[in-house]
Amino acid sequence: MPKGNRKLLIAIYIGVAIYVLPMFPHNSSANELTRWATAASIVERGTFDMAWTASLIGPNVDTARVGSNVYSNKAPGTAILAVPFYAAARIFVGPPDASNIRFTWFVMRLAISTLPLLILALWLYRGADTFSLAALLFASPLFIYSLLFFSHLLAAVAVYFAFRLLYDDARARNRSLIAGALAGLAVVCEFPAIFPIVVFAIGILFMDKDERFARLGYFVLGGTPLAILLLAYNYSLFGSPFSMSYAHESFPEWAEVANTGVFGIGFPKISNVFLLLFSPSRGLFFFAPVLILGLVGFLSPEVRSTLRHRVKFIAILFTVLLMSGHGAAHGGWAFGPRYLVLIVPLLLDSLFDEGSDLSKLWHGAAFVVSFVFCTLPILTFPFAPPEFSSPHNDFWLPLLIHEGWYVPNLANVVGVPSGLLSTIPILAAFWFVVYLVAQRGEGRRRFKIGLGIGVLIAALYFALPLQSGEDAFRRATVAERFFRPGDRLSAFEESATSRKDRETLARINDYKWNIADTRSYAPDGFPYEKGRDLSSSPTALMRDAIELQKRGNVQAAELALRQGKDKFPFAACEFGTNLAVIYYTSGRKSEAMRELESVQALVFPWSRPDCTRSRQLLDELNSESIH
Repeated sequence: MPKGNRKLLIAIYIGVAIYVLPMFPHNSSANELTRWATAASIVERGTFDMAWTASLIGPNVDTARVGSNVYSNKAPGTAILAVPFYAAARIFVGPPDASNIRFTWFVMRLAISTLPLLILALWLYRGADTFSLAALLFASPLFIYSLLFFSHLLAAVAVYFAFRLLYDDARARNRSLIAGALAGLAVVCEFPAIFPIVVFAIGILFMDKDERFARLGYFVLGGTPLAILLLAYNYSLFGSPFSMSYAHESFPEWAEVANTGVFGIGFPKISNVFLLLFSPSRGLFFFAPVLILGLVGFLSPEVRSTLRHRVKFIAILFTVLLMSGHGAAHGGWAFGPRYLVLIVPLLLDSLFDEGSDLSKLWHGAAFVVSFVFCTLPILTFPFAPPEFSSPHNDFWLPLLIHEGWYVPNLANVVGVPSGLLSTIPILAAFWFVVYLVAQRGEGRRRFKIGLGIGVLIAALYFALPLQSGEDAFRRATVAERFFRPGDRLSAFEESATSRKDRETLARINDYKWNIADTRSYAPDGFPYEKGRDLSSSPTALMRDAIELQKRGNVQAAELALRQGKDKFPFAACEFGTNLAVIYYTSGRKSEAMRELESVQALVFPWSRPDCTRSRQLLDELNSESIH
């Protein structure tokens, strides 16, 4: 295969990585924004405390709380590495606001996620063929995670480089020092990276006896500075070198997970093994069956008896088993099994260097299914909630077809409206990737037949009738928050009302508040809405009114509640009830009674507590009047 085609693959990847801008309006990715907020806090305030960002991006579930301080609950390495890139971007856009978050995020994402995968591709360029290079860049979870400001891609590349430095040349003792530094980097960016790193370290003890202890010493020495920095970070923020951020989770659900086992990891569960490897929801081999070809390389008699092979296999197995014991193995809102992204380069390793004896027919089928399943989500909102059992079919495809929800991109920046037209360059790039891979020399005809089989498999899967009413409801709540408002919940509310389904109606009430709260936070509505100013959320207005009343500023409290009542009709009952309380406490009982009477038509068994208590307050006022 001509080297020019591999160069084109790399050029296409760079083009796609620059063209797509998958940061969505209104705090859609807590995992990314917790890192953004940490880097911004270091530059703007000289601290890791990100509490000040809540007024801009809202409360973040991926945080740890110590007293009044709020920190990221993630390993700190990624955010720290991103600081100089945030600072450089800030020169051009100034202090953070709702309109410029994307620019600083984009610069940090390019440096922290996209660049490492590009470096790995360039490093593999001489030895890897077009097929394996395309699998690395486009047909595995590495593709999407290289376009997001997560830590998994950087950690995965660091883990893989550490492995290659340690086990490609047993005589190169000095490589162990660099491998140790990369291992340390991986761990301070993504804590679960410690699992394959421990296996690598133990594997060194099985090397030649004249080298193993020296190599292990260099390996440990290389990682020691970063280990010291992590211990110092823990001590300064959490009071002990060994107190991790996960022990201080601010989100109750994650705190419950962290309190099980060791930082959320207990005994492996068979159900989680299936979830992480084979399920349509998160399964690594379901999303990227091309990785199975890498597993087949493990069976090669030439390599399976080598220490390199055994260490690689055990590192993969050990990581899968331990992450199968995670209390939230699904990884929250994510693409695929995000905790297993660490081992994807190790799984592809056989394709890079050892080849495969499989028929080219199966190469084609596995590649195109992986390619479709790993690129489709980046065309729309790529963070699937874990409750979707088949997100390709019941989340991403409906978002594209029924909502017309396309990923933000550079064309939108220059004024092209969000839609299929602005997505055509991405689709054209994807088609060209498949074309280049199909031009491989040996076995080209069988490979192309395999591509056709793969397309048929993917099409048949997409045709399966997997959608349910609950899936449609959850999609509607996601689109209302992070796409553009469309009154999507009305149909569900009408249906639930006719069925007298109190549980669903209560959920809808809660979602209306959640949606309104979310849409008041940065980033702004680009590219789906233009010129809409972000303003206070219903929860913030209610909280402000209560604080103003406590401070004796009754007029300002009344004004905040009236604004909330006018602006958020779904919350008129709650605002009216609290307004009546202010009237009552300031001696205006008749006004309080009129306000409470005016909201009674809005009180239902499924209403929120602040609304339902209006009846109790009205009864108490009537009782006072009688006496």
